[in-house]
Amino acid sequence: MMLRLCRIAFVFLLAALAGCSNRYNRILEEVYDKDQEVRKWTVLSSLSYDEIVTYSTEMALTDSLNQATVFGILDKEGWPARLSDKANQAIWLVIDHSDLATRRKYLDLVKAKAEEGVLDKSDYATLNDRVLMEEGKPQIYGTQIKITGTIIFGEEQTLPMYLWPVEEPAALDSLRSSIGLPPIEEYLESSGLFGLPVVWDPSRTVADFL
Repeated sequence: MMLRLCRIAFVFLLAALAGCSNRYNRILEEVYDKDQEVRKWTVLSSLSYDEIVTYSTEMALTDSLNQATVFGILDKEGWPARLSDKANQAIWLVIDHSDLATRRKYLDLVKAKAEEGVLDKSDYATLNDRVLMEEGKPQIYGTQIKITGTIIFGEEQTLPMYLWPVEEPAALDSLRSSIGLPPIEEYLESSGLFGLPVVWDPSRTVADFL
């Protein structure tokens, strides 16, 4: 009789955990959709200055609400188990789209989840590179690009985009391959904005951008 009661209790516990996971899946998948909906970068080139301001304000508000949701979960209960890939990706996106202090705070957690296979290794690499760039240090995996210039509406202009300096240029493709990223030249060809190319000049150092 006792054994049967224990089995029943165990079944109810599993059901409760599954329900919790499903609840978080729904919440986090909605966060993912909101994050991506407000980042339709392809429309920016056709917007006026005022529309750009409105667009940026909306994105900042969306990010703030998403952060309140995601960080509320992480800080209270940790990274939920048994999430869908989309829900796990939502957590990473919200961390990646936060400020430097917050990225630093969760960097080790993202690394742990990448090592567990919950996130891709490239997710950690991207976040780590972003933190290094914002700290004024060379990046490792070549995921970060620096736009050097200011957009002036109504005037023809050039906005050079450079790959942020990397720590080991000679080993870059090997490092990228180790985490499932394509060769750097292939990445640069697909990463420009408004039809502008991304330049990688290995001779440039962090000091050239400061």
